[in-house]
Amino acid sequence: MKKMLREHTGAVVILVLFIVLGTTYSLVTPLFEASDEISHYPVVQHIATTGTLPVQQPGVETLWEQEGSQPPLYYLLSAALTSWIDTSDLQTIRWRNPHAKLGIPLDPDNKNMVIHTQAEAFPWRGTALAMHLIRFFSVALGTGTVALTYHLIRMIWPEDKRIALLGMALVAFNPMFLFITGSVNNDNLMVMLGTWLLVLITKIVKEGLTARRSLTLAVVTALATITKISGLTLVPAIGLALLIHALKTRQWKQVLLTGLGLTAAWLVLAGWWYARNLILYQELLGTNTHVAIVGGRQIGLWELRREWYGFWVSYWALFGAVDILADQEAYLFYAVISWLAVAGLIWWVIQVIRRRAWNDLLLPALMALQVAITFAGVLRWTTITYASQGRLMFPVIGAISGLMAYGLLNWLPPRLLWRTAGLGIVAIPLLVVAAIAPFRYIAPTYALPPSVSEIPATATPVGVEFGGLELVAVETYDVAVQAGGRVPITLYWRANRPLEQNYSLYLHALGRGYEEIGKIDSYPGAGALPTTLMQPGVIIRDSYSIRLREEFTAPTIVRVAIGVGLWQPELYIVLRGNGPDGQPLNGDVIVEAGVAYPRDFAGCTEVIPEDVPQQADFGGFARLWARPISGSYRAGDTVPITLYWERLTDTSVNWTVFVHLVGTDRRPLAQGDGPPVNGDYPTSLWRADCQIEDSHLLNLPADLPAGDYSILVGLYDTADPAYGRALATRTDGSPYPDNAVPLGNAMCHIKCDSAKA
Repeated sequence: MKKMLREHTGAVVILVLFIVLGTTYSLVTPLFEASDEISHYPVVQHIATTGTLPVQQPGVETLWEQEGSQPPLYYLLSAALTSWIDTSDLQTIRWRNPHAKLGIPLDPDNKNMVIHTQAEAFPWRGTALAMHLIRFFSVALGTGTVALTYHLIRMIWPEDKRIALLGMALVAFNPMFLFITGSVNNDNLMVMLGTWLLVLITKIVKEGLTARRSLTLAVVTALATITKISGLTLVPAIGLALLIHALKTRQWKQVLLTGLGLTAAWLVLAGWWYARNLILYQELLGTNTHVAIVGGRQIGLWELRREWYGFWVSYWALFGAVDILADQEAYLFYAVISWLAVAGLIWWVIQVIRRRAWNDLLLPALMALQVAITFAGVLRWTTITYASQGRLMFPVIGAISGLMAYGLLNWLPPRLLWRTAGLGIVAIPLLVVAAIAPFRYIAPTYALPPSVSEIPATATPVGVEFGGLELVAVETYDVAVQAGGRVPITLYWRANRPLEQNYSLYLHALGRGYEEIGKIDSYPGAGALPTTLMQPGVIIRDSYSIRLREEFTAPTIVRVAIGVGLWQPELYIVLRGNGPDGQPLNGDVIVEAGVAYPRDFAGCTEVIPEDVPQQADFGGFARLWARPISGSYRAGDTVPITLYWERLTDTSVNWTVFVHLVGTDRRPLAQGDGPPVNGDYPTSLWRADCQIEDSHLLNLPADLPAGDYSILVGLYDTADPAYGRALATRTDGSPYPDNAVPLGNAMCHIKCDSAKA
């Protein structure tokens, strides 16, 4: 034993670190928040409670959803492990978040699939206890996978154990593998059995076929095919390994008997479940029923290229309901080692071909073939349902990691110092990222919102109450974003009494004309804190980032409408708020949150038609373009005025446009004043060098005498008691009288008292 430990000290250290990390992931990740765990565990609970497998019925809602179509071995073992536990609280703990944003990693709110309560706290009871026991079982299976990976790579490349150690580290310190390992997921048994089969295949090709090996191969193959359908993808490699053995040894009878043993083991251990599928669903694999429940699609292989990045990322680190990303630096590191590994492998293959050392290629090629077969199976599955996740390659993670390790170390001379350094350069960053991931990415995502003792001075008091839930204050950040960008906002909530209903809040970003250009529906706490769980009198800080639509009329001020209601799947009952004075509000609480520009700035700088002349500069911050106004109008008519503004620099004033009809004495006879763009783009928000079209209507008085009149345009400050005007200058720099720019004449040639005759 001591000799073995000395010989494999590095492997033991990695294995111990994996157990610690896997257990950490299992404890840090809240229940039901790992990939598909929300559906996997109910299969276990159903079996443990009823002693029967689920029967799938598309269109009938069940807790286990599509996972009831999976082969049952993992669930049967987990049910046996936890059958003594009373899990009648399952539906209480599995409290689904109605606003969860599954599979949307760039949205920062509502990443929690379920609402988490003290029922999950230690000491565990009921469903929480059962799930943690199964998670520990999964960690044990993952430990087996890591150990088998080391054994597999040592057999393929026995000359240097650093290759095996690096391959082992690529499995043990893969954050996504650790995340899945620490969850209730049948992948964990499949990955361990798949790695075991790769070990057996390698032994058969390298060392031959024995009775014990044949029996083990038959049993493990059958168990893999009753764990996941993907277990069937290992059958071709098994057949190829047996063929290679037969060609090398001419022991065709032995291979034939092994094949018969495989068939017999499959019929006894797994065949019953496939027969059940034929009886219940009229299909052997049950995949059509699975797709009918989870939702299908038809997409070509070429179209799948758009999903490659997500597929690759989810092989390394994409947590939660595929909605929690790691830092980009981590993905850059994974990309670098991946490309170096591929390049190193290609260079090695070229060298082997040059040397004609074909035997050196046999086992690595067999591993690569199995990786390709598994990948082809995943591609096929992804074309008929939404399953672009790299973790589906984990049944061959041992082979992938072995090939990567050899490719990486192949760049280095085969000396002890060089390859030991190479091992450390790759393995240590892998370990660091894997160790910090639970605390940097996973735990903060599900943290409750912080409470505050006082409202910051930067927040605006509101004091509006919705059925006992008070919006105490709102904090905005006056941002400038483009379409498709995000507008941050922070709300401060307080439950003024114990609340018996779970209110949903809504945040609607509004653009020009109060058009909705973005929205969020959520429980407070970004989805983590339903109102029935809020402590009366405690103020919580609730932060959001509203994503704007890709296209809308811009530039525009962004207003956010805030409201509260009772959310139901097909109905949203909006609550009417009461202001600080106790009087009902007429609508939502609306605050200004910044300004939005077009996604393509070309659409913002090519607004002014070429034939429109420049008219004036205003105070160095804006330039006016407009056509001269002329023509005949009747008293009582409306004269449309179209102005074009070009921003030159910032101004802190919200200027108002004046449009005056004047006679020879320049006294206003009619006005069409108003803020630019009807108030939807105030001048203090002119942050980018955009051009805007600004329409005004000048209503001529019904009693206007016939004659010639001028139209004057300019800017004034309504916040100034003297209504001071912005300096208006001509293109040559000379000022306009009264800072008013003439746009031409509007002539009334018909006698006013007969204007409407």
